[in-house]
This record gives sequence, C-alpha cells and structure tokens, in this order.
Amino acid sequence: MANLDNKPVDGGMQVPAKDAGKILKKSGYKIANNEVDAFVSLKDINKIYPNGVQAVYDFNIDISENDFIVLVGPSGCGKSTTLRMIAGLENITSGYLYIDKVLSNYTSSKDRDISMVFQNYALYPQMTVFDNIAFPLRARKFRMPMEATVVKAYNQVIDVLDNRIDEFKEAFANAKDKALNYGTTVEYVATKMKICDEAAKILCKSKAASPENIKNTAKAKIESEINKLSSQGYTMDENYRLLKDGKLQYHYVKMSNEEIRRRVFEAAEILDLGPYLDRRPKELSGGQMQRVALGRAIVRNAKLFLMDEPLSNLDAKLRVQMRSEIVRIHEQIGATTIYVTHDQTEAMTMATKIVVMSKGWVQQIGTPQEIYYNPNNIFVATFIGSPAMNIFDAEYDNGKLIFKNGYEISLSEDYIERHNKYYEAKIQDLRRMLDTDDFKKMHALKVLDKILFNLEAQKDAYALEKAVDDVLGIIEGTECSEVVKNLIAQYKAENNGNPKVDKKWLLKIREPLLTFEKIPSRDIGLLHNAQVFSKEEIVVDDTLYYQKPKKKNNKKNVKSNINLNSTDIEFINNLYEVASNLLAKCEKALAGKHPIRVGVRPEDIVLNSEFTGNKTEKFMVKSNIVELLGSELLIHSEFADANIIAKISTNVLIKPHTDVELAMNQDKILIFDDSCGDRI
Repeated sequence: MANLDNKPVDGGMQVPAKDAGKILKKSGYKIANNEVDAFVSLKDINKIYPNGVQAVYDFNIDISENDFIVLVGPSGCGKSTTLRMIAGLENITSGYLYIDKVLSNYTSSKDRDISMVFQNYALYPQMTVFDNIAFPLRARKFRMPMEATVVKAYNQVIDVLDNRIDEFKEAFANAKDKALNYGTTVEYVATKMKICDEAAKILCKSKAASPENIKNTAKAKIESEINKLSSQGYTMDENYRLLKDGKLQYHYVKMSNEEIRRRVFEAAEILDLGPYLDRRPKELSGGQMQRVALGRAIVRNAKLFLMDEPLSNLDAKLRVQMRSEIVRIHEQIGATTIYVTHDQTEAMTMATKIVVMSKGWVQQIGTPQEIYYNPNNIFVATFIGSPAMNIFDAEYDNGKLIFKNGYEISLSEDYIERHNKYYEAKIQDLRRMLDTDDFKKMHALKVLDKILFNLEAQKDAYALEKAVDDVLGIIEGTECSEVVKNLIAQYKAENNGNPKVDKKWLLKIREPLLTFEKIPSRDIGLLHNAQVFSKEEIVVDDTLYYQKPKKKNNKKNVKSNINLNSTDIEFINNLYEVASNLLAKCEKALAGKHPIRVGVRPEDIVLNSEFTGNKTEKFMVKSNIVELLGSELLIHSEFADANIIAKISTNVLIKPHTDVELAMNQDKILIFDDSCGDRI
C-alpha cells in the first residue's frame, strides 16, 4: 500500500548517497521543489534534435492555477514542440519542468495528470460518442480511495426500500425504453437513482421478494462485512471509505461503471452532447467532433489541459463559436490550460496570458493588452493585431522622424532622452559581451578562418604568420592563451625552431579556440533578433552553428556530419561578427542621423477632421480600397513608400479613389531600432 501513494520526495533534503536510490524508488521517482511557487513552471527549457537542429531556446514561464496560456507564433516557431515537452511526448534536452511543484522531466505522460486535445480529433470511428468520451477512463487504472463496497451497496438497498420504492419501480419500468448508452437495465436504474451498480443489481434481482426479507439479508451482509474489515484493521468514514490508523487507504483500480457514466454525462451536459451520445463520429459535424474530443479531455478531471491547434480544421464561423465554447468550459471547470495556435485572433480573445514565439525564442510574455499596446519588438508588434501594424522606414535626426517622402514628426524631449539612453545601454551591453573570453575566441576564429578556408590566402606566407600573431593578440588574457602559446612552442621545437606555417599547424592552433563555455541565452537571443529582425537582408542562421566543408563523392556533393569536437569545421555564423556589427550600428545611431522604423496601428491613423487629440501634422493620401466592417471602415492606401491601412468609424463616408486627409495619433506611435527590431 505504501508504494502506491508515490508521495514526491523533497528535493531539498540531504540523504546519504547509498540511501538515495531507495528513497527515490519509494516515491515513484518523483521529486518536489517547494521553492517553485507556480502551478506549472518551465525553467531554461531547451530542445535539440539528434540532427543538431534546436527547436526551442531557454523557454521560461511560470503558470498559475486556472490560467489560460496561449502559445502563439508562425509555423515552425517551436510552440507545438514546447507543448509536447510539457505533455511528455518529446524529451527535454535541458532545463526543468515542474507540474504542481513536482519535477516532471522524466515522468511518463500517463503519470503527469494531463489531458490533451489534438489538432485532428483522433476519435475512434467504430465507437459511439459515449464510448469515445469514456475511453480514457476505461483504458487505465486510477488511484482511488478504498471503499467498503458491500456495505455501501446494501445500505443503498435499504434506503431505496424504506424511502424510494416508487421511484425504483418507475425506473425499472422505464429501463427497457432508454438509450443504448446505459447498456443494461441495472446501469439505467443505477444512473437514474444515483446509486452504485451493485445496489441496483441487488434490487433488480430481488424485485419479486418481500422488502422485509431483502432488508434482513442486507443487514446481515452489512454486519458480516464490517466484522471482516475490523479484523483486518480497517475503519470506515461516512462515505464508506476505508481508513487504517486514521489515514485514508488508496489502491489503483479500474474506474467503476457508475463513475464512468457519471463523468461522461457531466461532460456531455457541459458540451451540449447529450442528444448525440449514441451516434458515431461519421454522423457528427466538425464542431460536434471537436466537442467530443474536448469531452474526452474533460472527463479525466486532469490538473492540466493541453490543446494543440484544436480549431484549425474548422471553418471560420465555427472557429468563432468554438472559441467561446472553450473559454466557457475553461471557466466552468476551473482548469489550467495551455493552448497552442498560430492564429493571433484566437490568442487575443482566449488568453489570460500570451507567449509570443519566433524561431524557437520567446519574444514576449504578457496579457493580451500588454502584448498589443506595449510590444517588445517589431515582430510582436506586427504579428499581433488585425489588420497588422503599419510600418514605415524613416530617419531619426535629433528628435525628428523624417519619412522617405519628407514628412516629419517632431518628438518630445522625454523621447529624445529615452532614445539616447536606449543606445547607451545597448553599447555598454555589447562591449561587455565582446570582452568575454568566448567572444574573443570567436574573434580569433574569424581571423584564422579567413586564411584556413581560402586556398589563395594559404599560399601567402606573410598572411599566415600575421594571422598567428593576430590570434595571440586577440586571446591575450584568456584561459586558452597559454595553451596556444605552448602549441606554437611545441611546433617550433619539432621543426628546429623555424617552422613553416601551414594549414596543419593552423588547425592545431584552432582546436583550443573551439572550447566555448556556455554563452548566456540572453546574449544569444539579442544577437538572434539582430539577425532575424534587422532591416538588412542577410542570409544567416539563427545562432551559433558549425559545418564541415562539403566534399565531393563521385558526382554528388555530400555534406559531412556535424561534429562539434572536430577542428575541421567552419563557422556559418560567427557571433563575434554579429555583435561587433551591431555595436558599430548602435554607436553610429547615438552619434547622429540613423535609420529607424516607425509603427502605427490602423486605428491610430485617423481622419484629421475628426480626431481632436494629440496628433501629427496632416497628410493626404488617395484611398485605393475601402472595406466596410460593421461600424468601421478600412482604408487601404499608400504613404511614404509603404502600403498602409487606416481603420476609422463610418461616421464619414469614404469612397474608393478619393483624396483623404489623415493624421496619426502621436501618443500611440511606436519606434523600433532598425538594426535589431527592439522597441526604443
């Protein structure tokens, strides 16, 4: 009995090494961390596949009970991979996952107490709706309190005979006319009268006997069972649950039929599936099938609901309906939900908190309002919002934004100060980064690689000698400096003190330069954004990667397998170069004029004659297309070499191909750094 409780061991306790294995085994290999406050906590989660591709980078989030968290981002951003790691369907490469304060990295999916709804409904076509919903309850054993089932059944029999005999007769008479879902007369009677199947079975079998005889038999059975349990050291509470030494006793058993029916009917009531319980999936609409999939998740009463794009297969109208259904169900059952979607409208309408992802990186976590009105960078700003934010290329010049067509916006003194502080902080951060040993090594590698992977440069003896001297100068003071100096001395000793610099020697020098410590994820994330969200169109990978040169094999070019321990590898993407280029841009931006990007949401481009708030100078555009959306108009036009959309009320009728005088709400203008996309 003790092993079935599987109480997690306190992760902070200190025990002798020889006892650790026994303690972990007794706890079911569950470890609790009482320093974790959140209901679900992901700490520094990374996912790297065997082929070296990293799908998720340092994912961190704390989720409270009853939260509705939505992971949103374009296809391939890592949101479904993150969900599958939480579900236990993907291994976590590094980091820690806690569910209800218990470390869950190595816990199997079935033991994580989660329910998952997939993109494809995964219904069994041969089963009825009832059986599809009931399937997860029938498929496994559950940890349940031990019960005095005989005592419970016969006490319910006595209660029916004393107080509800007419109700029993009516239920028995109606049983044969009821739906297939109840299965048998006994099951219908048990469900109708809310008694256990065993009690219903006794009543149905004994209906012709005298009530007094049935009660006498029941009392004798109760007395005999209580004596038997007492001899085994058990007592019983008012709900017929067994206790020993005052503690509830548990066991793992299949769920009873009456409990399964109760849960299925409760889920069916929540989802309005009652009339469809005896149908099969082929007889249902898409929305009904999705509700069945939700019902299958609900019946488990799991701690955590995971949903992977559950509405993507539905048409637009049904998606809107099901969104409100899922939110209603979430509020009704009080579940904690993690929901994955690429549809930002779903995220904005359903979430209590949104996680915006791009290429494996978390870009921002916040409420829908925070994400919409205060985006961290240009990706979040343009991804969230429908229609998307208008983006203009402009130049910043001492407190003025100058658009490509000459249109100007003067900024406040407060903003000028914020602009300068942003670049001062960025410059300081990049200089700190470039001064670390790892970035010095990458700088040295850049110098060596310029020679090593250029056949013409390898023929220049002076260039080879200079590269070695430059490397020594760059890595001076780092841990690998002495290692490289010793390699050079050893090579000279082996070659009579006057070695000829060649590729073999350079590769030997290169080896210790590849011994990187862990570069902080914050630094890699900053440089990732500098590559991905920069205005410059540079073809780069997302982070630090290596690759062996291609080798010819007959007529085909075959890329060798990547081996991070090999010295014969070339940087595709040297982070030193990314950081130094970004530093140069930031220094230029602080010194004077520099390119900038300006963001304005459609509702913040206003009719000049209608808006009375703090607005920019008016400008004239020609309306190309005008869309009517209820009480709003979407005006599509062009301004400052950009296609723009203005969202205005229908108080003023705007026709296509007419001149419209607009302005911008100056309080809502957002400005983004051109070199990395961060909001200034």
